[in-house]
Amino acid sequence: MDEKFLYHIWDEGHLKPDLKTENGKNLRIVYQGQFNTNRGPDFCNVILELDGQAIQGDVEIHVNSYDWIAHNHHEDHHYNDVILHVVLFNNGKQSHTIKENGEAIEILAIKEQLSEDIQKLLDEHQEAEAKVPSGYCALLAAVDNDTLIAILNSYGRRRFHNKVHRFNAMLMLSDFDQVLYEGIMEALGYDKNKLNLLKIAQLIPLREIRDWYREGMTAVELIAVLCCSTGILKRSGKILDPALVSSLEQSYEQQRFHARQLDIDWQLFRIRPSNHPVFRLVSFGALLYRSLQSSLLKFFLDLVPLETTPRLHFQNFHSVLTASALPGAEKLPQPGQALVSNIYINIFLPIIHLYHEKLGHAEELARILTLYSGFRPLQENHITRFMSRQMSPAQVKLANSRSLYQQGLIELFYRHCRYHLCDQCVADSVSS
Repeated sequence: MDEKFLYHIWDEGHLKPDLKTENGKNLRIVYQGQFNTNRGPDFCNVILELDGQAIQGDVEIHVNSYDWIAHNHHEDHHYNDVILHVVLFNNGKQSHTIKENGEAIEILAIKEQLSEDIQKLLDEHQEAEAKVPSGYCALLAAVDNDTLIAILNSYGRRRFHNKVHRFNAMLMLSDFDQVLYEGIMEALGYDKNKLNLLKIAQLIPLREIRDWYREGMTAVELIAVLCCSTGILKRSGKILDPALVSSLEQSYEQQRFHARQLDIDWQLFRIRPSNHPVFRLVSFGALLYRSLQSSLLKFFLDLVPLETTPRLHFQNFHSVLTASALPGAEKLPQPGQALVSNIYINIFLPIIHLYHEKLGHAEELARILTLYSGFRPLQENHITRFMSRQMSPAQVKLANSRSLYQQGLIELFYRHCRYHLCDQCVADSVSS
């Protein structure tokens, strides 16, 4: 059994609703988390209910429970935030797993707790080779353009609502301001440092920053905390002006709000200089400070009103996100158009949709879905490029004509293509 297939089971929720850990505790999956493409546990920011208590952390998935030791996770502090060890088989004598810091976590053995649909598939499953298939995708190559549009439209909307569901789950342990803060920070980290910036947002939560603001913290002191306590300023080399570095270091030494050094595993090899995380922290730190007079969500809603044209709505969002530089740092690289567009589509619109959904604002919900559905195509990434290889040139042109269709391709990939579940994909797509 390939672990990747177990990732699919966890990611798609192919488990019975009433789960039991090896210790006999009741378990409910509130949010399955985000698949981790970097070093560390398989899924991050998972939200569970364990015997009725909500907990948040990471999940590690193995075929056998003994793989935890075989992979040396018991000696790796990067796995100390794991809250659940998911296995197909518990082939050990223990009913729990021990982390590097000595803490014990629950084991969930899923072989006998799979949903009926995935159990049947699992019994018949033959592991596919992880290689790009020859020719075009059997599903996409067999449909006309109208059917392709219908499929991509359906999957693109499904991806949007999945994001709304993710943010709604996060509200169990947070509020709208913190959810928006974490979402933007994660996106500002690009692929290599997205979980690092998300970790910073969780370790330095907005409620603490707001308390510091009431106690007199300045914008420079906030940015100094973000840059110095995480170690990124020392690793920024000569990309910042020496006067700015000196100002931040001095402010950090003199501020009285935060002195704890955070363990951030920065990934700086082969990143574009303009995408360096120190630029993102300086810029977004200044924006955060400006929002502290009210709330982060209200700050955006006031400056990016829905009662405008789609083009102006995005322009307003772009201006807010990129025009809040710290005095003396105005010439530092700002987030580019591609990144801002990704944040707009994948973070901002789903969160404000959730906000208006909870308030019962039907007109605003319809307007947000229109903004999402009609937005221009985003910059291609490795997933859309992979999916493009499965289609004809005419289909590729069509799929790249709107961000909605691109999002549909990405959803297809994560649901089916990544695990080579072609038969399931055809059945799912025809039924939808």
